Amino acid sequence: MFSYFLTAFLLLVLAKGFEGYTFSCLDGCECDTDDEAIHCHNRPDRHSVQLPPSRLRGFTVLALTRNNIDVLPSEEVLLEKLPDLKAVDVEGNEHFDCSTLDHYRTLMVMSDCGKTPEQLEADRAKLPTDTQPNEDCDFECVANRRSRELREYVKHLWEMVKEKVSRLAKKHGLDKVVDDVGNFFNDVGERISNIKLKKKK
Repeated sequence: MFSYFLTAFLLLVLAKGFEGYTFSCLDGCECDTDDEAIHCHNRPDRHSVQLPPSRLRGFTVLALTRNNIDVLPSEEVLLEKLPDLKAVDVEGNEHFDCSTLDHYRTLMVMSDCGKTPEQLEADRAKLPTDTQPNEDCDFECVANRRSRELREYVKHLWEMVKEKVSRLAKKHGLDKVVDDVGNFFNDVGERISNIKLKKKK
């Protein structure tokens, strides 16, 4: 069963392209079709996840870092509204209920649960920040910096997903799958790295 899920996971993500654009979506979030991520970062006033009224396809990552979310919608609801979703990131949500993680058997949910203070400090340093324009960095500068930051964040997130999937594969004795996972995510990382930064016209 695990092997079937993992194979389907890899094939679905690998089939996606990496060319597209960014648009506003959900509740003040950014939907980036380049890296197939919905970015909902740095909103301490966000206590819940606002999902689209109808299905929104083409996004494999729902990034909810540094909000104030304690629980996620059920896995069934998330996959109903975001059918291509593979990973959800709730790092930096200090009040997230870690006891709910066992409810997610298909989606990879990345969180702060179980991390040491050192791990928390290291991982949170890689989360997107909320940089504002100033004398040293105007709007265009901030936009370019944010684009680079989000791209690096997505690469980091896929690395964490890779480690988690590999760990589960080893636990189930699927050594061949571990090799396939490594090769697959190396390819994903290279493809994300090759995406050119968006520039204002």
